[in-house]
Amino acid sequence: MKFLYVNLGDNIPYTYDKIVGRVTNWADQGHEITVLVPQISQFAIEREVAEHTTKNIQVITLPGTNWLSTSPLKIMIAYLFRLMVTPYALLSTEKKYDVVISNSAFLVDIFPPMFLKLISRCKDWILIMDSIVPSPRSRQGNILVNHLTYLESVFVGKLANIYASCIFTVNPELKKQMLERGIRSKLIKISGNGLFINNIDKVKSSKNSQFDAVYQGRITPNKGVIDLLYVWKAVVKKIPSAALAVMGTGLSENILNFEKKVIELKLENNVKYLGFTNRPRKYEIMKGSKLFIYLSKVNADESWGISLMEALACGLPAISYDLPIYSNIYKTDSLIKVKKNDLLAVEREVISILKDRKRRESFSK
Repeated sequence: MKFLYVNLGDNIPYTYDKIVGRVTNWADQGHEITVLVPQISQFAIEREVAEHTTKNIQVITLPGTNWLSTSPLKIMIAYLFRLMVTPYALLSTEKKYDVVISNSAFLVDIFPPMFLKLISRCKDWILIMDSIVPSPRSRQGNILVNHLTYLESVFVGKLANIYASCIFTVNPELKKQMLERGIRSKLIKISGNGLFINNIDKVKSSKNSQFDAVYQGRITPNKGVIDLLYVWKAVVKKIPSAALAVMGTGLSENILNFEKKVIELKLENNVKYLGFTNRPRKYEIMKGSKLFIYLSKVNADESWGISLMEALACGLPAISYDLPIYSNIYKTDSLIKVKKNDLLAVEREVISILKDRKRRESFSK
């Protein structure tokens, strides 16, 4: 079979373990795979694919899409440009596809299968929907962006009801939200999620880590990064040398606000912002730390908590808010769930784990 995997919704060159894991698996089964990505992602995808021996994967890139987008306006401009040049990229090859897979519910990722269906070069469209954009009232951030992304999510759901052959999601809680959004039950399949454990196991723990705790994820208020700083301020009052590593990136305005808050709280000597951190370095930092803190606040923003799972796989106990989305995934006591917005409870747990080596090691095991 001929597959087209569409991943045009990225704004920065992240790692692509999940995508490459999927497409190489299909290629190893004898299928012919094409991956459609923006130019900014080309090197990362080709590097990851090169680690595998399969020869059945071709990468197509959109011309003129090799610039970073870190502000809402730039992201919208980038998406509009990608929509305009997508037909050119698809028409540059005469391939017909048995299955076209959209990596996300962004319009840029669902436009290619819609276009290919229009010109009779796509038989089945599969949508991967691993998150549901919540109501703008339940999220912090840019009001216009929140409304636009919400309307986009609703629109994509209506298109999927008509044109999709199948919608994959990863969590029963997400399926429930999709049904409430009006998506047809018979289209939805729960596929689960996971990690490439071999990538984690081959990274050695650093014996000389400079960090007591670590966060990895998007830099946005919805992920609780400002809550994290207030918690860390309280921790530092009782453990003056406590050091926190923050890994991840996001919109430029969110990063700027985060860095300003670090200065405002006088945490420059206790919080190190590392930006986007690739493997194996991120696993080295995790394995050399004592605790993972992940205070994501919006249930619909989480589908699996890959960062949480990576931290647990690295042997770190973790602290999160008690979101319903996690109840179907994490059954371990090593993830300590605290009532949302209860910063005092988070502080108590952080200090307890940092000071109680036996408790920390029991969670780690």
